[in-house]
This record gives sequence, structure tokens and C-alpha cells, in this order.
Amino acid sequence: MDLTRKAKRQDSKRIWEIRNHPVIRKVSGSSEEFSFDQHDSWFENKYFKDSNNVCYILESDSIVVGYCRFDFNRENDDYIISIALDPNYHGKGLGNLLLSQSLKDFGDGHEILAEVKKENIVSLGLFQKNDFELFREDEKNYYLKIKY
Repeated sequence: MDLTRKAKRQDSKRIWEIRNHPVIRKVSGSSEEFSFDQHDSWFENKYFKDSNNVCYILESDSIVVGYCRFDFNRENDDYIISIALDPNYHGKGLGNLLLSQSLKDFGDGHEILAEVKKENIVSLGLFQKNDFELFREDEKNYYLKIKY
């Protein structure tokens, strides 16, 4: 059974494992690898000490297989979204489930922005399928947004 819920403190290690997977790092905004200590401290501060940020996870058969983060951008009063799915679970429609359920649960009326590398056509399609609209592009990325 697949379940989307807000992340718990104990989800930190599994989120770190997904984020540091070479396939995920290749399409991520930041391709560097992080130590667990770096990630764990960041995760606690970002999602458990700052109530403006929200992280959802997707569980499949009680295993965390993906995450969807909404990070508040105070400068523009909007959110930056980041989503990743364990590559072992790609191609099963789980990314769409995670994104659509996270958006539905989050829906706070702010604009949500996504930055997608041009070579990540699957991610671009995922955001467009969930009503994100392309508003800008540069030589490396597409920029999409939605008000939810």
C-alpha cells in the first residue's frame, strides 16, 4: 500500500539515502554528495525548527521511497519545490502520486516554483501533468510555477 504523509524526524536517513543516490544527484540542483551528519542537522533545522517548510514522504509497503519538499522563500513569499523518488521505484506512477497528494495536502495559497534541468524530461512532464506552467527557461533549466 502507498501512503503519502508529512515526514517524521526518523525519516531523515532514508531521505538522505535517496538524495545522495547518483541518479538523483545527477538531476538535482546541487549534485554534490552530503554526509549523513550534514544532512541530518539540515533536515532537523529545516523541517522541525522552521514551521514554514514542509516535507512529505511516500511510503510503499512501509518503506520510504520518495520525498516532496516545500521550502519557503521569504524574499518572494513563495515556495520552492523539490521532489525525488528512489530510482528503484521509477516508472510506476509513484512520482505523480507523491506530487499530487503533497500538493493537495499542502495547498496553502502561495505560489510554488519548480526548477527542472532540461535533460530531466520525465520531471518536466510530471510537473506539467500536475498543472505547473512553464514561465521561463535558460540554457540549463526550465522554471515552472503553480498557485496551489
